[in-house]
Amino acid sequence: MQGARASNPAAGGGGHYVVVSPAELYHPHTGTVSVHLGDLNETVRVSVRLERGDGPSAITLLEREVREPRLHENVRFQVPAPSGGQQEVAELHVSIRGDALQFSERKKVLLRALQPGTFVQTDKAVYKPGQTVKFRIVSLDKDFVPITRKQGVSVCQDPSGNRIAQWRDVTPQQGIVDLSLPLSAEPALGTYAIEAQGTRHSFSVEEYVLPKFEVTLELPPVMTVLDEMLLLRVCGRDTYGKPVLGRVQASLCRKEISEDPWYGVLCTELTGQTDSNGCFSREVEMARLVPTDSGYGMILQAKASLVEDGTGVQFNTTKHCNIMSKIPMVTFEDTDATYKAGIPYTGKMLLKAAGGSALKNEKLQLFVSSGDENKNQTFLTDESGRASFELDTSGWTGWVTLRGHFKQVNDSAEHDRVSPSYWDDERYLKPFYSKSQSFLKIRWLGGRLPCDQAQQLQVDYVIAREALGNGSRSLEFIFLVVAKGAIARILHKGLDLREGAGLKGSFSVELPIGVDLAPAAKVLGYTVLPNGEMAADSVWLHVAKCLPNKVKLAFSQDRALPGSELQLRVQAAPGSLCAVRAVDQSVLLRKPEAELSVDTVYNLLPDFPRGDYPNAVREPESCPPVTAPLLVAHCRALGPRWRCRRGTSSWTPPQPDAYSLFKHAALKILTNTNTKKPCERKRSLTRRAVLPSAVWRGPALSSADMIPGAAHVDSAAGTPVSNARPVPEPGTQEEPAPRPYFPETWLWDLVPVGEGGSRDVPVSVPDTITEWKAGMFCT
Repeated sequence: MQGARASNPAAGGGGHYVVVSPAELYHPHTGTVSVHLGDLNETVRVSVRLERGDGPSAITLLEREVREPRLHENVRFQVPAPSGGQQEVAELHVSIRGDALQFSERKKVLLRALQPGTFVQTDKAVYKPGQTVKFRIVSLDKDFVPITRKQGVSVCQDPSGNRIAQWRDVTPQQGIVDLSLPLSAEPALGTYAIEAQGTRHSFSVEEYVLPKFEVTLELPPVMTVLDEMLLLRVCGRDTYGKPVLGRVQASLCRKEISEDPWYGVLCTELTGQTDSNGCFSREVEMARLVPTDSGYGMILQAKASLVEDGTGVQFNTTKHCNIMSKIPMVTFEDTDATYKAGIPYTGKMLLKAAGGSALKNEKLQLFVSSGDENKNQTFLTDESGRASFELDTSGWTGWVTLRGHFKQVNDSAEHDRVSPSYWDDERYLKPFYSKSQSFLKIRWLGGRLPCDQAQQLQVDYVIAREALGNGSRSLEFIFLVVAKGAIARILHKGLDLREGAGLKGSFSVELPIGVDLAPAAKVLGYTVLPNGEMAADSVWLHVAKCLPNKVKLAFSQDRALPGSELQLRVQAAPGSLCAVRAVDQSVLLRKPEAELSVDTVYNLLPDFPRGDYPNAVREPESCPPVTAPLLVAHCRALGPRWRCRRGTSSWTPPQPDAYSLFKHAALKILTNTNTKKPCERKRSLTRRAVLPSAVWRGPALSSADMIPGAAHVDSAAGTPVSNARPVPEPGTQEEPAPRPYFPETWLWDLVPVGEGGSRDVPVSVPDTITEWKAGMFCT
């Protein structure tokens, strides 16, 4: 059964209830259900139960007598295992009984078994015949807690898919399984795979020699059709950071895309010698390479080779550069898809050059269209290229259009010519529904929020006088913070109201930020008004990718002679076990994409519902469609830029309301308050969208060479430490003469830090001159 029955409406003064649960509950984790009762004028008995059909018996989550006029209870419980599989549909049943008050409601929820995520780390990505493959297997739950139970079968397969080794029932050491596999002297060359706990990690076995140096090719990421010069730079560095002296040959080419034989490949050839810094730089005139004829592709392809003086060793590299006809771009940031009349609408416009750099001290125009009224304002971008705006919404009705505009170029478009242009951005805003025009608005928190720092949520509100009724009372605001499919925080705020007065103002709520909210969380806030209406709002938070164990790794010296003794300082949470690894940086150059990183860990997280309920527990639409002939002749009411045509339809797109916020947060709400807009069945024109694609360019997620918190240390023997350098794209090379053997993997150890949280490990520097990359993760 899905639905509710109630003897008294919330607006009648008999009390209200709001019970909220995630639509999915995860086993074997803890679930949280929020129970909120208010305006009670009698003693009631409240019951919240998780009922599971014909299977196991129901689980009572809350059973108590309430004598106070209100109740806030955060019910935490162990989510049961789904019956007979990976998931099971259950029902959340809320019952409230009093002398006059009788409420009962059920909603479906999904019980889902979550499997841990597993990653495999090898000491290298490429091995030679006869070497030993060292690897670690770690399984983590959704809260990044290591799984310590015995692991099943782990296997290694050769390039033909044959199983060459397996390990059974291995017990992790504080969540880390540490294994090794010696390769034969003549193994099959190619890609091998380690399979463990449902994940697959590849490494390759090759006959190779480590590169003596690397070549980097530097180009602007983007050029425009208006640019006159391009700076090309080619640099060579050996494995321990010293410049490579030699001769450079480079080319810049732009290929045709037209089948017309008149078009050909446009190229510029460059040659020269590297300087004392190991670099060759040259400015190239772009007049010939960037004609505006549309028969040429919009990509510049660069190739460069460096031949080392004295040895004749050659390395090649390639890179490309996009050519853009759209010059600066205007994009909106921190803007909502809806507006609430009476509460200011805020946002930002960002102006970026074609290469992605911000443009400061430039004028931007903002055009606002509401009904028949059109307005525009001018803003100046700040140092970050942004212009913040705040718009008065008191006169807005229906759909509202925002357009951010920079300026037009004077060049007139010609046939078969690529003309420069500027890129505007647009937003189409829908009005948020409230019968009394009472609203709540949570302001955006821009950027990625750092972990372990509390943030102040700023909340605006406007309460209509008719929604308050008579008498002095206060309002309670509840804020549910949802992350990784669960209710992670529940915050409360009280607000006193003056008798019979309308209210408009703001307040703040402190929100602690932790790893449990990373990488993203949604805050949903609501209040129940005296007339039984719910005012609500939600906002996304973007949180820095962090891990619960903060660690640090450092050598006692940044440089040392071969064979000397050093101390390696390992710091982590007390009782941690740290997996340390240090390899020749030349090893990393072969396959840098195989490195363990924070993204590796976060990619283990399962998919959590976003934007709607899972199909198995989806709720029927409140307003089912009814086919009717079209009679309305005006299309404007359907929203901006809709193309109307004859057909059949029954209603316009649903107007956002409080219930839709819970639905889009994948939260089931059981309540007797007014959360939905009443159905409006009216004849209208069907609509077909012709809206342009919006440009969204939010901040990119940053990645690290090693897991954040896990230290990444550069140490060298006999040479100063150099900064990390860009890794060249794969290129061809001549086979250099075999080098004397040296250990490619220096350190591969599990180090317990003890209850003191730190440990000094003595290490001996290998007998070679190179730069070592060290890192670790800890459980």
